[in-house]
Amino acid sequence: MIQRLDQLTAPVEAGRYYLVPTVTGMWQERVRAWPVIGPRHNDTQCLKFGGAPLMLDADGKKAALPPPIWRRRLCRHAVSPSVAAIQPLAARHSRWQCHFDQWTGTQARHDGRGWVCPHRSVPLADHAPDEGGVITCPLHLLRIEAATGKVMPALAGPA
Repeated sequence: MIQRLDQLTAPVEAGRYYLVPTVTGMWQERVRAWPVIGPRHNDTQCLKFGGAPLMLDADGKKAALPPPIWRRRLCRHAVSPSVAAIQPLAARHSRWQCHFDQWTGTQARHDGRGWVCPHRSVPLADHAPDEGGVITCPLHLLRIEAATGKVMPALAGPA
């Protein structure tokens, strides 16, 4: 039986299929069923994602997201190997630094399975802490101390 992502009680496993919420639409000049997690947001206060709409209609105008459809998708990586490399680089960018500053010191909530990113409520139960005891949200790059749930400052990026 294929499990829905929102009903998992254990971490995802690479090589297994899961039901993932998707919306079909155009993004980056390609029409396909794109996976979606949580509410649509643009983070205009710091990241300025609002400059480019997520979806465009056939005439190139902003379009609302259609209702999500659960589709069978193969899990290729249980944890994104690039998150640890991206986070220090993002910390050097002023927009990301604004984002990190806004959330540092915030208390994450625990949903019974694990910590939840305080930014957009992304469940982090599937993400193991690194050797320093920190879980990094793969979507928002916030670093959460696994023992306490406090959001840590961003890692210093290379000069």
